[in-house]
Amino acid sequence: MSAAPTGASQPERETPPPGPHPARPAAARAAPHPDPTGDGSLSRQSVRLLATIREHHPPTADHSIRVATVMLAMAEHRPGVIGDPALVVSAGLMHDLGKLFVPTAVLDAARRLTREEMEIIRAHSAGGAQTLAALRFPPQVIATALDHHERWQGGGYPSGKAGDSIIPLARAACVADSFVAMIEPGRAYRPRLTVAEALAEVEACSGTQFAPTFARLLVEGLGPAFRQELGLDAAPGQWRPRAGQGLLLSHRLENALGLPPCPW
Repeated sequence: MSAAPTGASQPERETPPPGPHPARPAAARAAPHPDPTGDGSLSRQSVRLLATIREHHPPTADHSIRVATVMLAMAEHRPGVIGDPALVVSAGLMHDLGKLFVPTAVLDAARRLTREEMEIIRAHSAGGAQTLAALRFPPQVIATALDHHERWQGGGYPSGKAGDSIIPLARAACVADSFVAMIEPGRAYRPRLTVAEALAEVEACSGTQFAPTFARLLVEGLGPAFRQELGLDAAPGQWRPRAGQGLLLSHRLENALGLPPCPW
Protein backbone atom coordinates (compact mmCIF):
# COMPACT_ATOMS: atom_id res chain seq x y z
CA MET A 1 0.00 0.00 0.00
CA SER A 2 1.04 3.57 -0.15
CA ALA A 3 -0.77 6.66 0.92
CA ALA A 4 -2.99 6.96 3.95
CA PRO A 5 -5.85 9.43 3.99
CA THR A 6 -4.75 13.03 4.55
CA GLY A 7 -1.88 12.52 2.15
CA ALA A 8 0.51 10.76 4.52
CA SER A 9 2.52 7.95 2.99
CA GLN A 10 1.88 4.58 4.52
CA PRO A 11 4.68 2.75 6.31
CA GLU A 12 7.31 0.82 4.35
CA ARG A 13 11.22 0.65 4.22
CA GLU A 14 14.78 1.34 3.05
CA THR A 15 17.42 -1.34 3.01
CA PRO A 16 16.72 -5.07 2.82
CA PRO A 17 16.62 -6.73 6.23
CA PRO A 18 19.21 -9.38 7.02
CA GLY A 19 18.21 -12.94 6.57
CA PRO A 20 17.48 -15.45 3.81
CA HIS A 21 15.88 -14.59 0.53
CA PRO A 22 12.34 -15.87 0.02
CA ALA A 23 11.91 -19.53 -0.80
CA ARG A 24 11.83 -20.52 -4.44
CA PRO A 25 8.27 -20.04 -5.72
CA ALA A 26 6.00 -23.00 -6.22
CA ALA A 27 5.33 -24.18 -9.75
CA ALA A 28 2.91 -22.00 -11.61
CA ARG A 29 -0.46 -23.25 -12.75
CA ALA A 30 -1.14 -23.23 -16.45
CA ALA A 31 -3.19 -20.22 -17.45
CA PRO A 32 -6.63 -21.36 -18.63
CA HIS A 33 -7.00 -18.45 -21.06
CA PRO A 34 -4.62 -16.63 -23.38
CA ASP A 35 -2.49 -13.97 -21.73
CA PRO A 36 -3.78 -10.57 -22.94
CA THR A 37 -0.53 -8.87 -21.95
CA GLY A 38 1.31 -10.56 -24.80
CA ASP A 39 4.23 -11.88 -22.70
CA GLY A 40 3.39 -15.29 -21.29
CA SER A 41 6.80 -15.96 -19.76
CA LEU A 42 6.83 -12.72 -17.75
CA SER A 43 3.27 -13.29 -16.59
CA ARG A 44 3.99 -16.88 -15.55
CA GLN A 45 7.05 -15.83 -13.59
CA SER A 46 5.04 -13.11 -11.85
CA VAL A 47 2.22 -15.52 -11.01
CA ARG A 48 4.68 -18.02 -9.51
CA LEU A 49 6.05 -15.35 -7.22
CA LEU A 50 2.54 -14.13 -6.42
CA ALA A 51 1.78 -17.65 -5.15
CA THR A 52 4.76 -17.34 -2.80
CA ILE A 53 3.45 -13.98 -1.58
CA ARG A 54 0.05 -15.59 -0.95
CA GLU A 55 1.62 -18.34 1.12
CA HIS A 56 3.30 -15.70 3.29
CA HIS A 57 0.48 -13.14 3.53
CA PRO A 58 -2.76 -13.57 1.52
CA PRO A 59 -3.91 -9.92 1.93
CA THR A 60 -0.72 -8.70 0.24
CA ALA A 61 -1.37 -11.04 -2.70
CA ASP A 62 -4.94 -9.76 -3.05
CA HIS A 63 -3.70 -6.17 -2.82
CA SER A 64 -1.17 -6.85 -5.57
CA ILE A 65 -3.86 -8.20 -7.90
CA ARG A 66 -5.99 -5.11 -7.30
CA VAL A 67 -3.06 -2.78 -7.98
CA ALA A 68 -2.22 -4.65 -11.18
CA THR A 69 -5.87 -4.39 -12.25
CA VAL A 70 -5.96 -0.62 -11.69
CA MET A 71 -2.62 -0.13 -13.45
CA LEU A 72 -3.76 -2.17 -16.46
CA ALA A 73 -6.96 -0.10 -16.64
CA MET A 74 -4.88 3.09 -16.57
CA ALA A 75 -2.63 1.74 -19.33
CA GLU A 76 -5.59 0.78 -21.50
CA HIS A 77 -7.25 4.17 -20.98
CA ARG A 78 -4.12 6.03 -22.16
CA PRO A 79 -2.06 3.59 -24.28
CA GLY A 80 1.64 4.32 -24.38
CA VAL A 81 1.72 6.61 -21.34
CA ILE A 82 2.67 3.95 -18.79
CA GLY A 83 4.24 1.22 -20.91
CA ASP A 84 3.79 -2.23 -22.36
CA PRO A 85 0.82 -4.15 -20.84
CA ALA A 86 3.01 -7.10 -19.86
CA LEU A 87 5.32 -4.83 -17.89
CA VAL A 88 2.37 -2.99 -16.35
CA VAL A 89 0.76 -6.17 -15.05
CA SER A 90 4.04 -7.64 -13.82
CA ALA A 91 4.97 -4.40 -12.06
CA GLY A 92 1.58 -4.29 -10.34
CA LEU A 93 1.76 -7.90 -9.20
CA MET A 94 5.37 -7.60 -8.02
CA HIS A 95 5.49 -4.11 -6.48
CA ASP A 96 5.21 -5.49 -2.92
CA LEU A 97 7.36 -8.59 -3.39
CA GLY A 98 9.67 -7.34 -0.63
CA LYS A 99 6.93 -7.92 1.94
CA LEU A 100 8.02 -11.54 1.85
CA PHE A 101 10.75 -10.32 4.21
CA VAL A 102 8.31 -8.62 6.62
CA PRO A 103 6.88 -10.69 9.49
CA THR A 104 3.12 -11.18 9.26
CA ALA A 105 2.75 -9.83 12.80
CA VAL A 106 4.06 -6.50 11.52
CA LEU A 107 1.96 -6.56 8.34
CA ASP A 108 -1.21 -7.28 10.32
CA ALA A 109 -0.56 -4.93 13.25
CA ALA A 110 -3.64 -2.89 14.20
CA ARG A 111 -1.58 -0.46 16.31
CA ARG A 112 1.02 2.22 15.69
CA LEU A 113 4.26 0.55 14.62
CA THR A 114 7.46 0.98 16.57
CA ARG A 115 10.40 2.75 14.96
CA GLU A 116 12.12 -0.59 14.36
CA GLU A 117 8.99 -2.05 12.77
CA MET A 118 8.66 1.01 10.54
CA GLU A 119 12.22 0.46 9.33
CA ILE A 120 11.41 -3.16 8.56
CA ILE A 121 8.31 -2.13 6.60
CA ARG A 122 10.17 0.61 4.72
CA ALA A 123 12.86 -1.84 3.63
CA HIS A 124 10.39 -3.87 1.58
CA SER A 125 10.85 -1.75 -1.54
CA ALA A 126 14.61 -2.26 -1.74
CA GLY A 127 14.31 -5.91 -0.74
CA GLY A 128 11.76 -6.58 -3.46
CA ALA A 129 13.83 -4.79 -6.08
CA GLN A 130 16.95 -6.76 -5.18
CA THR A 131 15.04 -10.03 -5.40
CA LEU A 132 13.55 -9.12 -8.79
CA ALA A 133 16.99 -8.11 -10.06
CA ALA A 134 18.42 -11.46 -8.95
CA LEU A 135 15.59 -13.19 -10.84
CA ARG A 136 16.34 -11.05 -13.95
CA PHE A 137 13.03 -9.27 -14.18
CA PRO A 138 12.88 -6.33 -16.62
CA PRO A 139 14.45 -3.10 -15.33
CA GLN A 140 11.10 -1.29 -15.35
CA VAL A 141 9.54 -3.89 -13.02
CA ILE A 142 12.56 -3.69 -10.71
CA ALA A 143 12.42 0.12 -10.66
CA THR A 144 8.70 0.06 -9.85
CA ALA A 145 9.24 -2.22 -6.85
CA LEU A 146 12.03 0.09 -5.67
CA ASP A 147 10.36 3.46 -6.25
CA HIS A 148 6.61 3.04 -5.73
CA HIS A 149 6.89 4.88 -2.39
CA GLU A 150 8.82 7.82 -3.78
CA ARG A 151 6.94 11.12 -3.99
CA TRP A 152 6.55 13.50 -6.91
CA GLN A 153 7.99 16.40 -4.90
CA GLY A 154 10.57 14.21 -3.14
CA GLY A 155 10.78 13.02 0.45
CA GLY A 156 9.62 9.45 -0.16
CA TYR A 157 11.72 6.34 0.22
CA PRO A 158 14.10 4.64 -0.20
CA SER A 159 16.12 7.43 -1.87
CA GLY A 160 13.94 10.56 -1.78
CA LYS A 161 14.07 11.04 -5.56
CA ALA A 162 11.50 13.28 -7.22
CA GLY A 163 9.83 14.19 -10.50
CA ASP A 164 11.08 12.73 -13.76
CA SER A 165 13.80 10.74 -11.99
CA ILE A 166 10.96 8.33 -11.11
CA ILE A 167 10.02 6.24 -14.15
CA PRO A 168 6.41 6.56 -15.44
CA LEU A 169 5.55 2.98 -14.47
CA ALA A 170 6.55 3.64 -10.85
CA ARG A 171 4.64 6.94 -10.84
CA ALA A 172 1.52 5.07 -11.98
CA ALA A 173 2.09 2.37 -9.36
CA CYS A 174 2.33 5.01 -6.63
CA VAL A 175 -1.12 6.35 -7.50
CA ALA A 176 -2.72 2.93 -8.02
CA ASP A 177 -1.17 1.47 -4.86
CA SER A 178 -2.38 4.35 -2.70
CA PHE A 179 -5.87 4.39 -4.23
CA VAL A 180 -6.33 0.64 -3.74
CA ALA A 181 -5.03 0.82 -0.15
CA MET A 182 -7.66 3.42 0.67
CA ILE A 183 -10.67 1.50 -0.67
CA GLU A 184 -9.83 -2.19 -0.12
CA PRO A 185 -10.95 -4.29 2.84
CA GLY A 186 -8.64 -5.71 5.49
CA ARG A 187 -6.77 -2.60 6.72
CA ALA A 188 -6.93 -3.20 10.47
CA TYR A 189 -5.39 0.13 11.40
CA ARG A 190 -7.95 2.36 9.67
CA PRO A 191 -11.40 2.25 8.03
CA ARG A 192 -11.93 1.98 4.31
CA LEU A 193 -12.86 5.02 2.28
CA THR A 194 -15.52 5.16 -0.40
CA VAL A 195 -14.29 5.48 -3.96
CA ALA A 196 -15.37 9.13 -4.03
CA GLU A 197 -13.41 9.87 -0.85
CA ALA A 198 -10.32 8.07 -2.15
CA LEU A 199 -10.46 9.89 -5.49
CA ALA A 200 -10.73 13.20 -3.63
CA GLU A 201 -7.63 12.26 -1.64
CA VAL A 202 -5.70 11.41 -4.80
CA GLU A 203 -6.72 14.74 -6.31
CA ALA A 204 -5.67 16.60 -3.16
CA CYS A 205 -2.22 14.98 -3.25
CA SER A 206 -1.65 15.61 -6.98
CA GLY A 207 1.55 17.53 -7.52
CA THR A 208 2.94 16.68 -4.09
CA GLN A 209 2.79 12.94 -3.46
CA PHE A 210 1.49 11.95 -6.89
CA ALA A 211 2.59 12.86 -10.40
CA PRO A 212 -0.18 15.13 -11.76
CA THR A 213 -0.49 13.21 -15.04
CA PHE A 214 -1.28 9.93 -13.31
CA ALA A 215 -3.40 11.44 -10.54
CA ARG A 216 -5.47 13.15 -13.24
CA LEU A 217 -5.71 9.91 -15.23
CA LEU A 218 -7.11 8.08 -12.22
CA VAL A 219 -9.47 10.84 -11.06
CA GLU A 220 -10.77 12.12 -14.39
CA GLY A 221 -10.25 9.15 -16.68
CA LEU A 222 -11.08 6.19 -14.48
CA GLY A 223 -12.99 7.63 -11.54
CA PRO A 224 -16.46 7.34 -13.11
CA ALA A 225 -15.72 3.80 -14.28
CA PHE A 226 -14.60 2.77 -10.80
CA ARG A 227 -17.78 4.10 -9.26
CA GLN A 228 -20.08 2.58 -11.89
CA GLU A 229 -18.44 -0.75 -12.65
CA LEU A 230 -17.27 -1.71 -9.18
CA GLY A 231 -20.24 -0.24 -7.36
CA LEU A 232 -18.05 0.70 -4.40
CA ASP A 233 -19.65 3.95 -3.31
CA ALA A 234 -21.95 2.27 -0.84
CA ALA A 235 -21.11 2.54 2.84
CA PRO A 236 -18.20 0.32 3.97
CA GLY A 237 -19.48 -3.19 4.56
CA GLN A 238 -22.26 -2.75 2.00
CA TRP A 239 -20.13 -2.93 -1.17
CA ARG A 240 -21.45 -5.20 -3.88
CA PRO A 241 -19.25 -5.51 -7.02
CA ARG A 242 -21.36 -5.65 -10.14
CA ALA A 243 -21.24 -8.59 -12.49
CA GLY A 244 -20.19 -8.14 -16.08
CA GLN A 245 -17.24 -7.61 -18.39
CA GLY A 246 -16.24 -4.15 -17.20
CA LEU A 247 -12.95 -2.36 -17.68
CA LEU A 248 -11.75 -2.68 -14.12
CA LEU A 249 -13.02 -5.95 -12.67
CA SER A 250 -10.13 -8.05 -11.43
CA HIS A 251 -11.59 -11.22 -12.96
CA ARG A 252 -9.99 -10.06 -16.22
CA LEU A 253 -6.60 -10.94 -14.75
CA GLU A 254 -7.98 -13.88 -12.80
CA ASN A 255 -9.25 -15.48 -16.01
CA ALA A 256 -6.23 -14.62 -18.12
CA LEU A 257 -3.50 -15.61 -15.66
CA GLY A 258 -5.22 -18.30 -13.62
CA LEU A 259 -5.22 -16.19 -10.45
CA PRO A 260 -7.52 -16.98 -7.52
CA PRO A 261 -10.60 -14.81 -7.02
CA CYS A 262 -9.82 -11.41 -5.51
CA PRO A 263 -12.88 -9.63 -4.08
CA TRP A 264 -12.98 -5.85 -3.91
